[in-house]
Amino acid sequence: MHSFREGLDKAEQATREEDEVGEMSLFKGAIRRRETPRQTAVAFNAYVPELFSQSRHGNYLERLPVEVIVKILAFLDASSLFNISFVSKRFNDLANSNALWCVLYACEIEKKKWRPRMCVATHAVSTTGVPEKPEGYWKKLLLKEMAGYRDTMWKSELRHMNPHTGMPALTEQVLRRLNIRWEITLTKKDGREFVFEQTRMFYEDSSVTVCWKGINFPHIFRVNSIQLHGVMGPSLPTSGNWPRWRSLICKALMKRTVQWTFLGVDRHVKLLHFGDGIIVGIWRGNWKIAFIMVSLHFHKLIERSLLGSQFCPYIPTQDKAFDPDRSHHGYTLYVTLHNTVCQIMCLRFSPLFASRVTSPENKWQLSAMDFSDVSEHIPVGKISLPWQTEGLHEAVERCCLMTLTVLDEGQCPFWCVSSPVRIHACKHKAVDLDYEGEQLLLIYEDEEGKIKMTFVWMEEIQQYFLVRLIVKFPAAKVKKHFGKKY
Repeated sequence: MHSFREGLDKAEQATREEDEVGEMSLFKGAIRRRETPRQTAVAFNAYVPELFSQSRHGNYLERLPVEVIVKILAFLDASSLFNISFVSKRFNDLANSNALWCVLYACEIEKKKWRPRMCVATHAVSTTGVPEKPEGYWKKLLLKEMAGYRDTMWKSELRHMNPHTGMPALTEQVLRRLNIRWEITLTKKDGREFVFEQTRMFYEDSSVTVCWKGINFPHIFRVNSIQLHGVMGPSLPTSGNWPRWRSLICKALMKRTVQWTFLGVDRHVKLLHFGDGIIVGIWRGNWKIAFIMVSLHFHKLIERSLLGSQFCPYIPTQDKAFDPDRSHHGYTLYVTLHNTVCQIMCLRFSPLFASRVTSPENKWQLSAMDFSDVSEHIPVGKISLPWQTEGLHEAVERCCLMTLTVLDEGQCPFWCVSSPVRIHACKHKAVDLDYEGEQLLLIYEDEEGKIKMTFVWMEEIQQYFLVRLIVKFPAAKVKKHFGKKY
């Protein structure tokens, strides 16, 4: 590199000497032609821009042969090679060369000392193997390798199921080991994007709640969309900004025409639900974003956080049952109410029997609790959703997070939800009970199903009691899952 720089300096000095000779010849020619000083100045002014652009601000890298530039780029690492591709169109074409990325991919495999795959990589580096692959093949393969896309060890770890929740027992451990983190991308109406890294996490039995707080959030009416990406960070701190594989999990449009759900309010903020478990806290008075929360169910969470692309989410495969009689019995319902601090309620019902509801909706129903049996009534703790941001921490009453898992008879996931919910007072009594108390409802509904809980607030002991719980899901969902005709 030192000799290469000296060669460039010598070439620059030779060019300057040629320019000086050309400048003197220009004046000598003007004198021989006996031009006036004005004519000489006009000729010189026309010559200066061309002289200035070619010699003094010349791009010497553009003059180099392609072979020399590729040789220089071969000394760069993956991060530098990725960044230099944005310099110009020529550098984009050269930096995306299969030959360069194939060598980097082979070096990455060599670091892992994976002998069976090293043989494949060595074969790929051969001159006959590189041109056969499409353009950008080895680059994409390396970025996926660095993101853990090819690391299948976690797949075997997720085979062990928790018999209580029905979810993989080691989900939290795998998430921590792979150092999977989540990023929020806010896109403003002018097209600018702002990426925010998570500030806090809260793990539950079947879900994780991720929080973002800060003072740099924009006004909500200036935001066009919000995107949630899963990113696997390096296990050890590294120098430089390494390219990371970003997997889109969900995207919500934050326009005024979008139907958002009001969750609750306290002295400082309002809580809005934009779907897909996204909670946005808005400062009262100015509608500026104060914080963001997202509740994520463990079902296929690692796949959704790693195996999607930056613009398309991962689409999980649906496991269908084969027993035609399973749709009527043997369901398991696991539901928890929690927040970012503690668990409020945790219930498990099994087995549950499905019954068809005689209504135009054509739905099947699971009745987990009978309100007429007082012995089944369950006390519930304080229902609230704490939040904190720079210098403030409060709690919004009568709203929380719900994680719901419905399993079929074969313990396969049938309906999985993790979402914010709120309870509201009933205008009329939902159930006829012997004891007095304010009755409240918790209702969550989407395309996959509906859950309804009935609570009674006992003022004397300052306690909620869950007196009824039912789950409904469309008959079309049962048909799709079990392959039956209804």
